[in-house]
Amino acid sequence: MTASTKKVALITGAATGIGRSIAIRLAQDGIAVAVNFMGNPQQADEVVNEIKEAGGSAIRFQADVSSVAEITKLFNDVTIAFGGIDIVVANAGIAVMGIPIADVTEADFDRINAVNYKGTYFVLQQAAKHVRNGGRIIQISSTSSLYPAAGLGIYAPSKAAGKVVTEILAQELGHRQISVNSVFPGPTKTPLMEKEVSKEELGRIGQAMTLGRMGEPEDIAGVVAFLASPAGAWVNGQQIIVNGGGRV
Repeated sequence: MTASTKKVALITGAATGIGRSIAIRLAQDGIAVAVNFMGNPQQADEVVNEIKEAGGSAIRFQADVSSVAEITKLFNDVTIAFGGIDIVVANAGIAVMGIPIADVTEADFDRINAVNYKGTYFVLQQAAKHVRNGGRIIQISSTSSLYPAAGLGIYAPSKAAGKVVTEILAQELGHRQISVNSVFPGPTKTPLMEKEVSKEELGRIGQAMTLGRMGEPEDIAGVVAFLASPAGAWVNGQQIIVNGGGRV
């Protein structure tokens, strides 16, 4: 497959964690990758270089998904650079955990929802405008929106909204043979998770999983790769839970 005939994937928040693993996995499957990042070009360069060293194709693009103007520019820039977009993975997100609803401030609410809800919404909107017929749109949610717990009163609702938008978009884009699905990772060992949760709590969560461990970013990337592949063409408007059988 030549560079001109490769499928093109745009992954938001692809410099680290789950997004990084998705970018690397899709590149391994022969897909050219647009690596979106917000504030750390060195991390984005590391992803791009790893993909290129393995023979793949990747370019980094800086954009803050809390800004509609930057999202619009991101999609336009990727389209110009690669000639089109076939796959969009709406992955960028931030987390605030352990804050009771009674203590959530307006600033907390606005900061989380600017990325997790507003950002996801307008990334999906631009995906609907740019993804070529027969393409894929995949939204990365969280099982915290399915199994909410104390302390998740700001994070869980911000991730739940994307599920509804995805279901609607699947109906609106079906006539173009574009599939739209949500992936719901369970507790996954990412830098974001390790920042928000203590080592002791991470160990407890892993032991509570039915498979005896927390998820790895590669576990999520494998499911995304399936949805992006020809094998996933008949999956549409679905919510795929990837949590090792846990209930968190």
